[in-house]
Amino acid sequence: MKPDLRAIAVDTRALGLSAPLRAAYEASKRSGFHAVLFHGRAHRHHPAALVPLTSVLPIGDGARQRCLDDAGHVLNDGLRVFGARVSTGVSAPWGTDPLTGRQWPAGDPWWRIDIRSEARLSDVKHTWEAARHRDLVVLARAARLDPAGPWQNGLDGLLRAWCAQSPPERGVNWYSSLELALRAIAWNQILALVGDRLPRDVVTGMERLLLSSARHLMVELPYTLSSMRNNHLLGDALGLLLLARMFPTARRARWWARTGERMFAAQQRRHFGSDGRMIEDSVSYHRFVLEMLVVRVLLGGAPSRVHRDLHAASLHLARLGVFDGDVPQYGDWDEGRVLASSGDPLDVAGSAALGLALCGERLPARWYADFDELAWYAPAPGPEATSEEFVARMRTRSTATTSGGIALVERGPWRVWFKVDGGPSHGHADLTSVWIKHGDRWLIADPGTGTYNGPLEVRNGLRTSAAHPVRRPNGQDQLVPHRAFRWLNSGRGHLGAPLVLPDRTIVFGWHDAYARGEHPVRVGRAVVVAEQYVAIVEFADPSATARSWSLTVPLHPDVVVDDDTLIAGETKLDLVGLAGHEAVRGRSAPFAGWHSRTYGRWEPATWLTAESRADTTVWGLGAIPGPPDPSALDGLRFQVTWTDAGARLTVTHLGSGETHHVRAPR
Repeated sequence: MKPDLRAIAVDTRALGLSAPLRAAYEASKRSGFHAVLFHGRAHRHHPAALVPLTSVLPIGDGARQRCLDDAGHVLNDGLRVFGARVSTGVSAPWGTDPLTGRQWPAGDPWWRIDIRSEARLSDVKHTWEAARHRDLVVLARAARLDPAGPWQNGLDGLLRAWCAQSPPERGVNWYSSLELALRAIAWNQILALVGDRLPRDVVTGMERLLLSSARHLMVELPYTLSSMRNNHLLGDALGLLLLARMFPTARRARWWARTGERMFAAQQRRHFGSDGRMIEDSVSYHRFVLEMLVVRVLLGGAPSRVHRDLHAASLHLARLGVFDGDVPQYGDWDEGRVLASSGDPLDVAGSAALGLALCGERLPARWYADFDELAWYAPAPGPEATSEEFVARMRTRSTATTSGGIALVERGPWRVWFKVDGGPSHGHADLTSVWIKHGDRWLIADPGTGTYNGPLEVRNGLRTSAAHPVRRPNGQDQLVPHRAFRWLNSGRGHLGAPLVLPDRTIVFGWHDAYARGEHPVRVGRAVVVAEQYVAIVEFADPSATARSWSLTVPLHPDVVVDDDTLIAGETKLDLVGLAGHEAVRGRSAPFAGWHSRTYGRWEPATWLTAESRADTTVWGLGAIPGPPDPSALDGLRFQVTWTDAGARLTVTHLGSGETHHVRAPR
């Protein structure tokens, strides 16, 4: 099959029964019928009703000062976009691309603007990030807190410029329905905070554009329903629900509400697992969608399933350790937010805390000062819990916790995440990845995302298995990339319950991502965490299937490698079982040896690569007693029994003969 025909076949299979709907939409776009559908003509004016999502005053003085400091940065340094302050909207037009300083076509219909091909101006996500207007919510908060400050005038000017520069259906900021929905959520908060102080012409302009946004969301439904059955569908539905509440006198408001409710409920059923995981397999998108659930609850009248999924999704993050420090940024990461915050954009703990608060959990009182999400969106705190009491309630075991196909093991100075399962949407090819911290230092770290719309070699270079600490038989990838967001195949992982021994904690799992082609093989891994070391024991079924095995160990950028020693600050640890490894750092072709802390940015980091012919082998960090041998690892023997129903790890204590079993069924 020719490559282009294969691509069409893959795309059609991904769209399923929605393929004809998507085809009709694309035909409308190319034929010019979009000009009829998205005409952008003025509607009858309706004043916006107050739909409070945010408090007008925060809980605690900490949030107040953070807000005023942040507002000063907005006016003086620009809007926040992926770790930088940019001039877009503040000292440059709203259609300015932060990366190049050039402007996207201002007066063109959005569907005629090229945002995808190699000839596009730039990566449009940077422009869209500024246009989500979360920083304008910060200015509105500051204007409420400090009426005599410069905040109100600055906000007035930014909104007036937006209304003049972004007429309905014109310009790149009308391209994505999700962006319209997120901007509506931000504008709702601005109107609630300072709507009575905004100039009348600005309020009228905002109302006109919000009504046009509701119409756009409805007309765009064929594309959304056929191609965006993910967070976009939830966000668009949430936008319709909010706009129906804001404009109850609009003729189609009930239609917007019914459509939004059905869309939200349908995608919610597909999106969430009972254990709190989400289909997009990304900690960033987990926070993003969790915040959508928060807004749905704040709107009022949310079905019980929304509360249940919000609670489970928040608990999932708690079990992964977000309240004890940073966690691996597994999957795609782009700082996507629904709520406004002046805190660290890489933090996910505040959103999880808010979700728990809205579900009735008692939280430590100091968290209301630490997290803007609680300070501005949560109800007033009731009886408080200590941090220790709260963490104890969130955890099911003292040294090991599992949630959503991921295990977190904490023993001695080690924090180890073992990610066994995954998902197809924003997930990476990282089944059975191991991420390791020693004290407060990252050693083995998720390499991050890099980009979606930038060079494909960067996109694939950071999301395929060659960038993750997983074994690859005969150089295969767990998942074969197709375009920027899809894969040509799938894989599932299966995690057993943790085995907690007096001196060690052991977790075991396996996956079937290589169960394809002429030589299918299942891959298993046991992770052993003791006070002095972390050891990874590798297994394969059937044995002798692979001629060779490849392994990449991506280190944090701050880690230095000296022969077989890892150095992170004052910490020095032995590297065991990777004889003959090679170190790659900052290589462009082929792309390898990089770390991406946030979207659109990457920096050199050392990746260790090793080859082996053994199906069963051991490697690890720290002081592992004796040679790295799975038949006698620190007094234990490890053996896996494979069946059609799954796999079972048997751990035998060589001294006493005592055995333990860990089952990981399909």
